[in-house]
Amino acid sequence: MECPKCGFVLIDDRWICENCGAEIQIVPDFEPELENSISEVLLNVVDEIYPNSIKEEPEKTEAQKNEKEKDLKKLKRYLIIALSAIVLLSITIPLSISAYRNNSVPYLINLARSYEEKGDYENAIARIKRADSIRPNDAEIRLLMAAYCFSNGDYDEAVEILLEMIDSPRFNWALKDICYDNIILIWDIMGKYQEINDLLRASRDESLMAEYAEYLSLPPEFSEESGEFAGSLLLILSNEERGTIYYSLDGTWPGLEYSEPILLETGEYHVAAVSQNQFGVLSDVVTNYFFIDQKPEPPVIPLTSGRYIENTLIIAIANEEDEIFYTIDGSLPTTDSFLYEEPILMALGNTVYNFAAINKDGVSSEVVTREFEFRINSEITPEIAVLNVFNAQLRRGRILDMDGKAAEEEGYFDYVIDYLDEVADKGLFYIIYEYYFEIGGEPDRTGHIFAASAYTGEAVHLIYNDYGVLDAITL
Repeated sequence: MECPKCGFVLIDDRWICENCGAEIQIVPDFEPELENSISEVLLNVVDEIYPNSIKEEPEKTEAQKNEKEKDLKKLKRYLIIALSAIVLLSITIPLSISAYRNNSVPYLINLARSYEEKGDYENAIARIKRADSIRPNDAEIRLLMAAYCFSNGDYDEAVEILLEMIDSPRFNWALKDICYDNIILIWDIMGKYQEINDLLRASRDESLMAEYAEYLSLPPEFSEESGEFAGSLLLILSNEERGTIYYSLDGTWPGLEYSEPILLETGEYHVAAVSQNQFGVLSDVVTNYFFIDQKPEPPVIPLTSGRYIENTLIIAIANEEDEIFYTIDGSLPTTDSFLYEEPILMALGNTVYNFAAINKDGVSSEVVTREFEFRINSEITPEIAVLNVFNAQLRRGRILDMDGKAAEEEGYFDYVIDYLDEVADKGLFYIIYEYYFEIGGEPDRTGHIFAASAYTGEAVHLIYNDYGVLDAITL
């Protein structure tokens, strides 16, 4: 017998062609001649039963003729029924076998596996789908179907089958873990990393996410939650080193690459952040709002700018949690400037003071400026006081000329007034520090302190007495 579709020679009257997989029509086609043949057979049977039925007999009555005709019709009907039953059995037995095979799940699975061994996944898929229609939600059948689709290159269909299994309440977690593993394998091959990330996050399975952490792109975490902060805020973004973090400070799409903590100073900030993993997958964008209070209150300087003729202390006041720094060279105060710890003696001459309060986070207040001109009512000016010290040192032989050339060293000495102060009940003195330097070098304070009386101009050498108080020794 040959396959009507491909002509392959069939053996053992098989109902499926091993070559093309077509089902074989076992029931013979109906032919009109069959009815005539059956009629002839029936007539012959009648003749054998009634051999003399065709011989001449004495003419019978009309009633006898009718009776004989009825008997013949009845016999013919019985024979037709018997013969039809025989023909029907010859047809229905193979059909029943075929129907059994078509509805036998083990048979269909085995047949699918045989096609799998031949690499014929199209027929393997067809048979396993037939088995699935008979026994839906069978784990073995579903996994085989997904495997055959994958082997046949139907990746999307394989994933669809596995996703249905994950969503079905009929399958336990062990089977669903297998489905997750296979979906991730397929999507990794297809480069669908965003889908892997979404699948893992939707699973909410901590162990599964830990196993495939490399595919995840989790949102960055903020070191501080939204809120109000005083002074400034050092904001840290982290994502357990899973890729790169990008951020923005105005709520727009994060486009700045994060590399170090972000200093937020006075103002309002809408910080948006996103992570991007090694596969280019972006996490959800997370945002926080920060309001940074105003800068520290500027220090209060009670003394107003102006001209002073008496030795005066400059007082600065700020909040306890802030420190005050100041400069006298016109620059803006920083934490590297002079630290205000106690009232300052006003410097001689014309001096510009800049004060600022700086909090623990390094945020500075507005700068407060005071300009003082301090000169006392005396004929001894600061310039005369310095000149008197130079002359005294020249007489002592410490310097060789009024340029300050050192007598016993290669460099030079210089004398600079710092402030006016009372010295050991001896009156008001210009306090003068000694500096040493070499040509081209920076001057260094030597540690010697000199002074000149603000009213007499007498030059003295200041030293600390046994009580730790400066005392004056005439040069």
